[in-house]
Amino acid sequence: MGLVQYRKPLQGRLRAVLLLCGAAFGLTACASDGLTPLGASLQTVLPQQGDVAAQAAEVPYASLSLRMGNLQGLAVMGAQANEQSYWPLTDGAMLALHAGGLYATSGLEQDLLATHYPESAPPWQLDTPARFQLVRHWQNAEGQLVRGVAQGTLECEEAEMTALPLGERLLQPCQQHLQWEHGPSQRARLWRDPHDRTLWAVDEHPWPGAPRVRWQVARHWWE
Repeated sequence: MGLVQYRKPLQGRLRAVLLLCGAAFGLTACASDGLTPLGASLQTVLPQQGDVAAQAAEVPYASLSLRMGNLQGLAVMGAQANEQSYWPLTDGAMLALHAGGLYATSGLEQDLLATHYPESAPPWQLDTPARFQLVRHWQNAEGQLVRGVAQGTLECEEAEMTALPLGERLLQPCQQHLQWEHGPSQRARLWRDPHDRTLWAVDEHPWPGAPRVRWQVARHWWE
């Protein structure tokens, strides 16, 4: 794995999106309590306090039940551009998803800087069993900037009713296996819609030694 030097531009871009989201939502309709979707998100991702399902039922915006490092609670989407969605969290942190899957984080002790599938669409959108290549860049706990390449496989089982924050949905549970070059192997669990293959839940460690990231979609944001 080689080291790369572009942490500042990427984090700057995510923070710029956060500021632009705030400016944009400030000109649009607010929730009944005066909060914009962005403002609701900044107040909603909390340590476990109360019932996330009840919180999600009260928030009329796209949302995730999220556990990421020390962050745990309900996240509300701040902005969306094409297949990219941005989820501002507490203390200036941010989560970015692409096509519903983990793309990057900003403002955490260890940050994912970028995610790419150079040879195919994201694996959850493929016929399974599927093979794919994953390229990720991250900053590890020692502050090193790392580029990792993994060969992956994805296998999905028959769809079954799966509990989500706002009810049950028929989803396919999928097992993802990654073999990192010059590194260990890893497994992750994904849950996708069996018809349109949208991603509804994830449980993974994004890279070797990374904190565990888990989320479930509460209110979806796609058509």
